[in-house]
Amino acid sequence: MRSKKIIKLNTAILLALLFLFSLAATALTADFQLVYVVQRGDSLSEIASSYNISTDKLREINDITSSQNIRAGEELIIPDPEGQDPGRNFNQRLFSREEDFSLNFTQQYAVRINPEGEAPEIDDIANDELISYHVSPGDTLYDIAREFNTSIGVLEALNNLNNGALRAGETITVPVRNLSQRQALSRSLSSEELDLLARAIYGEARGEPYTGQVAVGAVIINRVLSPDFPDSIEGVIYQSGQFTPVQDGSIYLEADSSARNAARDALNGKDPTGGALFFYNPDKATDREWTSRREVLVTIGNHVFMK
Repeated sequence: MRSKKIIKLNTAILLALLFLFSLAATALTADFQLVYVVQRGDSLSEIASSYNISTDKLREINDITSSQNIRAGEELIIPDPEGQDPGRNFNQRLFSREEDFSLNFTQQYAVRINPEGEAPEIDDIANDELISYHVSPGDTLYDIAREFNTSIGVLEALNNLNNGALRAGETITVPVRNLSQRQALSRSLSSEELDLLARAIYGEARGEPYTGQVAVGAVIINRVLSPDFPDSIEGVIYQSGQFTPVQDGSIYLEADSSARNAARDALNGKDPTGGALFFYNPDKATDREWTSRREVLVTIGNHVFMK
């Protein structure tokens, strides 16, 4: 039984390598990564031996502790054997529609080895653990799987993808069970939502120190993650009576580079306020009674941030 598995595995490796080397004539720069799908009965030591690497190296690159067991359907990154480079530095057009499908030297592409056709488990993924991800130019299933701490197989199964091809602008379903709320939000935000966040920051905090701009963005993000406010960037910003730029029309002004950078920093977890849900300018506030009922956290520039 063991010898049959070795033969099947070696055949799969050979086919994958033949595919990679078939690109060599026209390919120059794309980065390919071998991904092995764990089969029933596999062990880490057997997989490592099949690829001429150490078990410790296989554990290290896949963040597997000594107490963890591998399961059928999981995907393991296979590092290049020392002194060899079987799957890297190839670049070619894969499809005729170049605007939708092309290899890019800044991306990694996976050659997925699944000799027995092992399928991932997706039945235990609840609906509230799924979000919609907007595919950007250059995105690959490999990159998205790594970003969301899931597997290519799970993404293919959730989205009925047969050839692994993605088109920029389409939306796919991805699991976020292994991410924090903030991580899930930052990874699922569309370019339009990011632009809206930047414009809200620009409208509220242009002329404020950069930290103050990040702080305004953090308040918006904190509201999205709070059960007491709408659960989207658009919902929070356009909630009635909440943000001055919506009321005076400055929300439609183009954000500058500082506001755009502040939006990205806030999304990536920077929060100079320490969790604020509200802010105001003492020189412009009219409802002093309301502000007196809130816990003040920090003052940055002209804004006071509160819970």
